[in-house]
Amino acid sequence: MLVNVENVSPVKRKITLEIPSERVSREMEKVYGDIRKNASIKGFRKGKVPRPVIEKYYSERIEVDVIKNLVNDSYPKALADTGIVPVSQPQFESDPLKSGEPFKYTVTVEIVPEIELKEYRGLQVEKQVFAPDQAVVEGRIRELQNGMAQLKVVEEDRPAADGDFVVIDFKGFLDGVPFEHGSAVDYVLQLGSKQFVPGFEEQVIGMSRGETREIGVTFPADYGSAELAGKPVTFEVSLKEIKEKELPNLDDDFARMFGPYETMEQLKEKIAEVFASEEKQKITNEVRDRIVKALIEKHDFEVPEALVEKQLSVLVENMKNNLATKNLTLEKIGSSEEQIRTQARSVAISQVKGSLLLAAVADKEGIQIDETFLEEKMRDIAAQANKDFEAIQALYERNPYAKDTLVMQLREDKTIDFLLENAQITEVAAPSEKP
Repeated sequence: MLVNVENVSPVKRKITLEIPSERVSREMEKVYGDIRKNASIKGFRKGKVPRPVIEKYYSERIEVDVIKNLVNDSYPKALADTGIVPVSQPQFESDPLKSGEPFKYTVTVEIVPEIELKEYRGLQVEKQVFAPDQAVVEGRIRELQNGMAQLKVVEEDRPAADGDFVVIDFKGFLDGVPFEHGSAVDYVLQLGSKQFVPGFEEQVIGMSRGETREIGVTFPADYGSAELAGKPVTFEVSLKEIKEKELPNLDDDFARMFGPYETMEQLKEKIAEVFASEEKQKITNEVRDRIVKALIEKHDFEVPEALVEKQLSVLVENMKNNLATKNLTLEKIGSSEEQIRTQARSVAISQVKGSLLLAAVADKEGIQIDETFLEEKMRDIAAQANKDFEAIQALYERNPYAKDTLVMQLREDKTIDFLLENAQITEVAAPSEKP
């Protein structure tokens, strides 16, 4: 068998294979014999059909089976002999199969590019310094206070104001006719929340308890109902009650509602502690992202399209899962998988480059994940999931792909640690979070 490899690009190889005529003839004989054993043709006993008749009725199948068998036998050997490791599905092209002649075909595949590492030690990155921010703590206290607020009926005779909660009955009319889902009784609406059709809440402001008012609005052009989109409608609105928020006092009793805290000071200390933990983790994640970006900026190379497409699929699935937790879909947010793949393409390319570069650095520096380190991380995973270590270990042992993925991720993390240890890190002040 003759094998020739052409470098189409840094990430693409074209393998040409030529199989000797003797090997082709043997395979044709074998396939012919297999078909003849079971061929059922009127006028002939099974296993006794003459070859010309077999070739007449089964010529297409004979060619397909012979080519499939020859490729299945020769292609893996060619990969082993050339050391090529494809990362894409092979694209086959072949000459017609002819008896007594060599069979020639080509396979085009994508591969991981050979990366010539340049600068990766001493990369320059900025790291924000965590700074406590009392304004954030106070802001989160106010959020808790608002969350515990009670709605109190306004007893005084005054008109509804922005921010009030009103209890209303309403009925909507399109061209004088009530429309479906356009009415409600004892509906609670916060004025200024923009929950309703634009212009509706503004016209309720100023109404008094017991008042009925006709309100005219126009539905947005992109409204979900085609019957109402862009249409002017009127609502007959009756205001039955006005309520306002009554905030609890920020005292020690308030603190006790949120856990084992005896004083407001203890609650504030806990909130400050949580904020510090969140910010420090955020800073850590950001500097790790920056070191990988800095590594990418030092290296310009082509990446296999197959790996980009695979990463895009991961990004799309992650987005779908995130939306599902909010009871949303791509369709509900006016998008599609195709749009997301287009928008996220540059991100996917960057992520693939980062993974390839981290693997190259790990290879050069001999960074590996041994069984002791892997077991330690599995124990961490088990603790976080509140599972037995043995159950988590068995899960990974039953799923080699998941285990390989974990090892790859741990190796990337360890390589990023190495890059940071050898980087030039400049500390900068972190901007204060606005409550």
